Amino acid sequence: MTERAAARSILRDPIFARLWFIQAATQVGGNMALYALTVLVFDTTRSNTAVGALVASFVLPQIVLSPFAGVVVDRLDLRWALVGPNIARALLTAGLAAAGANVPMLLALNLGVSLTSVALTPAEGSMIPRVVPRAQLQTAMGIFNLTLQASFALGFAFLGPLLVTIAGPSAVLAVVTALYVAASVACIGLPSAPPNREAQESGRDAGMRVIHELQEGIRVIRGDREVSRPIVHQAAGASVAGVLGVLGPGLAITVGLQPTQLAVIIVPLGIGVVIGVFGLRRFGRHLSHRRAAEGGHIVLGLLTASLALAGGLGVALAGFGVSVLPFVVAVATCAGAAYAVVSVSAQTALLESMPSQVRGRVFGVLASIVSAASLAPTLLAGPLADRVSASLVIGIVGLGVLCVGVWSAIAFGPKDRSGRARSGQSQATGG
Repeated sequence: MTERAAARSILRDPIFARLWFIQAATQVGGNMALYALTVLVFDTTRSNTAVGALVASFVLPQIVLSPFAGVVVDRLDLRWALVGPNIARALLTAGLAAAGANVPMLLALNLGVSLTSVALTPAEGSMIPRVVPRAQLQTAMGIFNLTLQASFALGFAFLGPLLVTIAGPSAVLAVVTALYVAASVACIGLPSAPPNREAQESGRDAGMRVIHELQEGIRVIRGDREVSRPIVHQAAGASVAGVLGVLGPGLAITVGLQPTQLAVIIVPLGIGVVIGVFGLRRFGRHLSHRRAAEGGHIVLGLLTASLALAGGLGVALAGFGVSVLPFVVAVATCAGAAYAVVSVSAQTALLESMPSQVRGRVFGVLASIVSAASLAPTLLAGPLADRVSASLVIGIVGLGVLCVGVWSAIAFGPKDRSGRARSGQSQATGG
């Protein structure tokens, strides 16, 4: 059976289709909400720092709680671990829709949305093997990963901008509330999935087990370049995404747009992500995952720096009636494709290199590292951009990502069993 036929077959399973709808609705809705809130907060405050605080209010719980969320979910019926957070998130998002331009209330409610979302990823991931036969597990994970990548393009780069332009940010948040309600109803129809017996242990034992597993996951990451390198790649890519998310409205102003017209930049980014995902699936077999990620980093860094240059030129050329917008659109499309190549290649390399017995704990640590990598530059980028310019900060980040790609290609190659870096032909092939 071909990959496409296998995907059609599994989507005919009503239980898996229900679970996939839950993921699609919540991921697309979450990206729509993030776009609407970014525009609303910047349009209200004209402050990159405020947008950085918005992103931090969502990302910070992911950093702190992601490694522990899986252990909590293991002690719950997975169906109710999905129902409860989705209902809570729907109520909080309804509050966001009603809050208008009250920025402190928006930040507080967004923090609540993040807290309820932490448990959903491990709950969804744990439910998949419960409802999917082992023979179809790989296909199911492929569908979920593709949906995760596509949700950014559909929610943040298409539906969010379209509905903000037509009806405004608060209306978008009302639509997202409806998506979360639909996901909550779909969760109720999932089969019961009680906790495994081995998950039943005392709170003290559970706490010690979490700490032990986190330590083991960190040791694996530190001791194996084939695991740590893809994590570095994903973290660097996440930092670019975080900074562009925060400084996007400011960049839009420098090229002659209003914050509500951010879609002119974001839509090409989303189109680029889709192009990158499908292009990699078609042509990526000719490159090692490591080399694809490194090349993607170098290109992404150069393109991000080019966006910064366009921002500076936009201000300089505005008086002459010359627009740099076509250049920005083209660069944004290519940057989206490069980001997709980095993200997908690094994730695939990590899955192939990670020891199966520590996969869960490594992913827990990975979630914290990637979230921290997107948050740290974001917290610095907003205040710095308010002091200098959004374009300059974007340029600095672009050069940093370029350096990560070059460093990985030259100095962070595979090691042999003696712990020394391999060179020559093995390094040239990507290891």
